[in-house]
Amino acid sequence: MLHPRVLYETRDVIAYPLFLIYRISLQCGKVPADWKLAEVTAISLHKNGLKSDRLNYRPVSLTSICCKILASLIRDHIMSYLLENDLLSIKQYGFIKGRSTMLQLLRMTDKWTKYLESGGQIDTIYSDFENAFNKVLHRRLISKLHTYGLHDTITNWVCDFFSSKEV
Repeated sequence: MLHPRVLYETRDVIAYPLFLIYRISLQCGKVPADWKLAEVTAISLHKNGLKSDRLNYRPVSLTSICCKILASLIRDHIMSYLLENDLLSIKQYGFIKGRSTMLQLLRMTDKWTKYLESGGQIDTIYSDFENAFNKVLHRRLISKLHTYGLHDTITNWVCDFFSSKEV
């Protein structure tokens, strides 16, 4: 794994070869095997429970910076495509610039306040969505990307990215 500092210091030399690797990776719809390797370690931030229990510490996966850069570019491309083609619901918050989950909470609180002030009643159910993104069904996500009309080169790459992640 290349350290980010090495990439930064060699950016003038490595940019074109990295571009070629990215292009081939996308054209083939394959993520290089080395990019799927991760070094997992626990960080010292204690979650909850007994401090002596190793399960109460957050694991961190250190993965390929090159892969993270390409994944970020692909994510940006997908988001641009979805926004330009008006494929996201106006009720979608989080992961969208200018529509954070905090903004959603503020808007809902404002609506509830107005409703209560006019004599209405509100019943709410709170759910804990901790780690919700880790539980997204990858097949369903890929199916949605196909349904939304994203190019096969993108969906094939994303599908391979999700498959056979090694630790």
